[in-house]
Parts: sequence; structure tokens; C-alpha cells
Amino acid sequence: MKKFVSLMLALVMALSLVACSNNAAQTSNPPAGNSTPAENSAPVESEGPAAFVPTTYEDIEVYNKAMGEFQAALEEAKTYADISELYAMMAVAEAKLLESATILPYYGDGGSYGISRVAYQSVPSIMWGSDSDRFETAILTNEVMTVEVCKALKALWQEKAGTGEYEQAAKDYLTGQGYTFSDTYGYPYASDPETWDVQAAWSNTVSEPLCLTIENLAKYDMEHTLQPALAESWECSEDGLTWTIHIRQGVKWVDSQGREVADVTADDWVASLQHGLDWLGDGPSEVYAPMIVGADAYTKGEITDFSQVGVKAVDDYTLEYTLTRPVGSFETMFTYCAFFPPLNRAYYESQGGTFGMDTHDNGEYGTDQNHILYTGPYVVTSWTAKNSIIFEQNPAYWNKDNMNIKTVRFLYSDGTDPLAVYNGCWEGTFISAALGPSPLQKCKEEGKFEEYGNYTSDLNGTTRLSAYNLNRQAYALFNDETAGVSPQSHGSVDAIDRVNGVFTSDILDDAARTHAALNNVNFRLALMFAWDRASYHAQVVGEDNRETALRNSFTPANFVKLPGEATVKINGADMTFPAGTNFGEIVQAQLDADGLPAKVWNEELQSGDGYDGWHNVDAAREYMAKAVEELAAQGVEISAENPIQIDYVYGGFAESFTNRVNAYEQGINSALEGLVKINKVSVNTQEELNYSAFWNPTGAESSVDITIGTAWTPDYGDPASYLDTLLPEGMGYMCKYLGLW
Repeated sequence: MKKFVSLMLALVMALSLVACSNNAAQTSNPPAGNSTPAENSAPVESEGPAAFVPTTYEDIEVYNKAMGEFQAALEEAKTYADISELYAMMAVAEAKLLESATILPYYGDGGSYGISRVAYQSVPSIMWGSDSDRFETAILTNEVMTVEVCKALKALWQEKAGTGEYEQAAKDYLTGQGYTFSDTYGYPYASDPETWDVQAAWSNTVSEPLCLTIENLAKYDMEHTLQPALAESWECSEDGLTWTIHIRQGVKWVDSQGREVADVTADDWVASLQHGLDWLGDGPSEVYAPMIVGADAYTKGEITDFSQVGVKAVDDYTLEYTLTRPVGSFETMFTYCAFFPPLNRAYYESQGGTFGMDTHDNGEYGTDQNHILYTGPYVVTSWTAKNSIIFEQNPAYWNKDNMNIKTVRFLYSDGTDPLAVYNGCWEGTFISAALGPSPLQKCKEEGKFEEYGNYTSDLNGTTRLSAYNLNRQAYALFNDETAGVSPQSHGSVDAIDRVNGVFTSDILDDAARTHAALNNVNFRLALMFAWDRASYHAQVVGEDNRETALRNSFTPANFVKLPGEATVKINGADMTFPAGTNFGEIVQAQLDADGLPAKVWNEELQSGDGYDGWHNVDAAREYMAKAVEELAAQGVEISAENPIQIDYVYGGFAESFTNRVNAYEQGINSALEGLVKINKVSVNTQEELNYSAFWNPTGAESSVDITIGTAWTPDYGDPASYLDTLLPEGMGYMCKYLGLW
């Protein structure tokens, strides 16, 4: 049930590209202080009115002001060798991140009603990695499962997990209940992959199709047990610094026609790491660069000889990684498609690909499905943009005899018809469907809800959130080469003057005020506490589940527990947490010590999910009063007659987007008593929406003030997989949603 909810909510909930990497391409700004505009902020000459130029500052200065305490706590955490102390200090860093008010967690994928034809956990839903994007083991029925059957399968999984018996037991149970099985998996998708190079970019539009074409070193099975895949076995040295991996022999590279091209060897991972480090685009390489000897120095140009990087093919089937420090969670990284997928060196070079930080070039590699090689369970037999991507079983796949699904069909669905996937599930076209308001209403009208839809799915590790643009520089879609700015404007949309693609000066004045306000922590906190997330979420999942999926911290509160006792300093005083303490309990302790009235850990629920621990109108007004006073001292007036204006860009093409922006506007207006004006800026297509804040390669190209719905799925089983995404200087991928790097 996890995968169908994750995807369906991504389709209908929308600003939903998951960029699972810890890297963003860097952009440079001219040197500037924290209180003066950058040197390039002089108006650009044009034939019309003076061109709009935003007030921008050096990214690192903006970052340090907003997030310096968070970064310091996270860097301190990484000095601890003891895993319990490490996790406890990371929880302190999580608290400092939330107190920075730069992001606000929104919800975890799942927690909604749905109908499904997929057996519980047969697509593994481990909280990290990319195994949830793999479908070959799915137990798929031709008939929609009843609620009773879904609950029985969940109970069966809980009984069998860890025994190796669940898969057969689930098939036997379903057969006994009269169900028949399908080997064709129908999956709706909203955006075509922007590349077929697994290392060059890593959003969900890339991860979802490419995970079917490549094989990892290891994978979690449907009982959440880590199993060998392209690695037959591995071991770690006593000091935790050297990992030796034994590559499975006899595995073949094939092309899109299924023709064998070469053997998979250890050098394929050496080539892959160099390609990933060379690329440094939206790829994942900087996640593991600091962990591997020499990798960080290579990316910075401090060394140019890649043989000095800590990856080596000892022989054809022995791979060795040397780490800079012990990383207890290192083997969990083997399961993530973007971290350690092989790359055939000879094929890459035959496509015009080159290696080297300054000389790399992909050539034709990754331009489409016919310019890559395959090691995974499927090859792509056809791809028609905005129509379909068809995957068929790889005839040379090493584990093909254990595949339940032989064909996967990605079928385009842009979300404009809220009933398309629901109807398709009943017809057998799609494997599942979340019951948002329209499908839920139809399900009830048809008398099917109690029997088939009254089942709430589990939450997974994906955290969706809102983010504030602290250094906005773009007022046009970054792919729009025809205009200097666009109707994503500050001020009333009606006031825009698009003469020669520029704004009039009154828009400039409002932009400067908005910039000042969004760089005031109390103003951001006021927005956070004013947002009624439950009412907002109800526009998608309905009133029954308005709080079920709400998440109150970026790293889920129960993501890890302390394996042992840990003592850390909370505001200078030692505080000891016993073994078994949940991550969120320590986050809450730091928030309480700092006096922030947010609840990220609920003792009664023993969870940080399933309730709204942030919406607090009294707190919102208190923080706004502080912000008004502080900004007035800077010469920025805020009043009901002269409110701060915030651009909210949404998809006017879908009802769910419109309902949500209206809910957000109403909540902010009510809580903040008209001191903030939400400018509702509609775009006409999913692509335009993506180009406003999700497909932009750098923060400088983000043309919104607030992003809601962007998501992060952890790459490995450590809180750093979340927190590192907000490190500075281009190392943290999620910083681009803050308008930085």
C-alpha cells in the first residue's frame, strides 16, 4: 500500500518532485555584505521602464544568519564516534533547523484512504533508499482487494517478517480468497525523465523509471531484510574504514534490445563513482563524497588523479571502498540506485562520454533509453513522452526466475482528471489509487467505500515540506528565455507591466519589503504557526484523514532510536537519554528548552506524525508582533493597509491545487489579521509549475517566495540523510528551495 499512496499523492498533491540527492550545482554571487545589495544589483538598461533587479545578498551570509546554529550543531554531531551520542546530537541539530523557520515539515507520504491490487509490503517500503521504486517482487492481483483482505495481509506480514515465508504465505492466502494474479504493473506518472543517466540528476522523474533498469549492490526484500544483489557478500575492517565487496559473477550488461554487451565487473563501480563526482549537477555524489577518502578533494580540484580516491577494483570481482571515518550506516547506502550503480566504462566512452572534473562530457550517453546499458530487471522497449514508458523483463537479469512482475507500464496522467487513476484501478489499468476528495466521494456513491476503500495506508520515510525563499533573484520561469520577469510577481498580478519583460518600480518596492521580511526569523515563525496544515491537507485527502499524515519534523521522530545511553548538552546542561529513546523525543527536549511552542513528539501517540503540532494562532500573532517591531526598526512598515506580499505559485489546471491555495490564503489571513497578503499566481501546466521551483538547477533560479510540497526521501538509514540536504555551499540539495546555491 505504501507505493500507491506515495505516487498518487505525488500526482494530486503536487509540488512534488523528489530530488533525492545531496548536491546542487553551485552558482556564484558577487561578494556582498549581509546588509548591502550585491554589486550586480544596479538596474539593467532597457528600452522600457527600468528593469526589475531583486535585492540579493551573498548566499553564505544569508545562510549563516538564518541557519548558523543548525550547521554548527550538525557539524558537532559528526565529531562523535559513539552512534548514540551522534544521533542525540543530530536531534539537537534537527531542533535548531526547525527553530530557523526556513522549512516547515508538512506530511509523510501515506496516511490516506485508498484502493489497491498490490499485496501489503510486496513492494518493500523500508524508510530509506529506492527499493520502494522497484516493482519486480510485487504480488499483484487482477481484482481490487477488500479492506478485510488488506488488513489480513498486514497481520500476516507482521507474523512472518524476518522468517522468509511471507511471500508464499501471501500468495497462498490470496489464492484461498479467490484472487488471481497479474504480471503487468500499471503505474501513472506525471513527468517524463529529464535524463536517463542515473548519476546526472536525481528527482522522482528520474528515480522512478531508472530504478527499474539498474541493480543495486544490495536490496531489501519484502520482509525488510537486506539481501545481496550485485554484491554477493561484503565485510568491513575492524577499524570501520575499509569495506570489501564481492561482486556477483556472470551478470551481464544488455542494451535496450536485451542483447548482451559486456560482463559486470568491479571496475564498473570505480567508473560510476568518478562519473558521479565529475558531474556535480543535480546528482547524488556529494552525499558520499565526504565519506570516501579523497572524493571531496577530487570534487574541489585539490587532487586530479582519481586513483587517489578511495575506491578500487582489487580484481575483476572484488571492490574496495576506503572511508574517511567509520560510517555505521554505510551498507544501507548499497540499496540506493543513485549511490552505487555500476557504469560500464567502455560503453560510456563509446557514447562520447569522458572523465575528469574539467573535461567530463556525457556525449550521447543518457539522452534516451537507447543510449544506456541495463543490469536491472527490466529494459525499456518504448518511450513516448507524455504518453507511456514500457518496461519488459530483462532476459539476462540475474534473478529473473524470482520476478512476479514481467511488464511495467508507466502511463501518463497529469492530474487534471481527479478520477482517472481511480477509474483505471477498477478497470485494471492501474495498480492502486489514493482516495482524494473526488475519488472518495465517488467510491462512497458507488457503495464501495466500506468494502474496498476504508483502509488507511502506512506512512513512509518521505517528508514533504514548505520552504521560504530567503534570497529570491528570479521572477521568471528559469527556462523562459523571452522575458526578464514573469507574472510570478510581488504585488497584484493586475499591476504587472510586462513592457519589454520588466516590472514597474512599485513592484520593486514590494519585492524589497518581502525580502526583508523573509529574512526575519520571527516573520517566518509567524507564517509557520499561522499555517493550518490540517485544513490544507484535507483539500486532498478529505476531512477523515486531515491529520493522519501530518509530520512535525523533517527527520521522522521514530526514524532511529538510540542504541545505547547518550549524554549531550541541552543549552549548556548535560541531559542523559536512555537506550531506546526516539529521535523525536530529543528534538522535543531541545525545542522545550528554547521555548519554541511546537510539538514534534506526542507522548500519547508515541509518534511525531498524525497530528498538527505547529498550528497555533496565538503564537503566530506573538511572533508577528515581534517581526513588525524589528522590521519597523529597519524602515519596513507592516500594516493591514501595507501588508507583506508573498507569491504562492500553484497549478490552476487542477482543482486540488486551487482548493489548497485558497485554504492557505484563508488560514494566513485569519491568523495574521491581514498583515500578510498571499498573491495567488496560477500557471497552466505541470511543466510550468515544475519550472517555477522544482526543476531549477540552482536557488538563484527559483521564482517563488514559498514552496509547498517539495519532498525528500532519505537515501540511507541515518538522520544525516535528511539533515545534510541543508548544508551550505552547494552541498545540500534542499538549499535551492531557500533560494541559495
